[in-house]
Amino acid sequence: MAKLRIETILEYYDQPQLFVARDSFDTLYLCLLYDDEILPEYTAIRISQNRMNDFLNGNEDLRDVFQNPESKGEFFNVTLKDGEYTIETLKGNKISEERLPDRGYRIPNTANESITVSVPIKGKHSINYPIGD
Repeated sequence: MAKLRIETILEYYDQPQLFVARDSFDTLYLCLLYDDEILPEYTAIRISQNRMNDFLNGNEDLRDVFQNPESKGEFFNVTLKDGEYTIETLKGNKISEERLPDRGYRIPNTANESITVSVPIKGKHSINYPIGD
């Protein structure tokens, strides 16, 4: 299992709901919370900076981004355990409906503004929190 580091949190309610992360090879991932019963679990896809920018500018719906990833049929499971996010490949070339977001979700324009908060966590990474209404 590879480790991820959070680059930007796009939605936060009690814990990150949607965030951008990178692995040790600097590959960009978009991660969406789908289960938080025991430990937070996320569905992730690899995403290019251009497509991420389209999504962040409100030009793409989140569901479409996850249903049609640039790396066709490549989905990942991300878990948080002991303060570290780990990623592993999901089997199969489709994700189930319960892992998909609702239709119509787009990042609000105010989500592009953020503040950086230093959090005392292992590795001393900064986390960006969006400023919203």
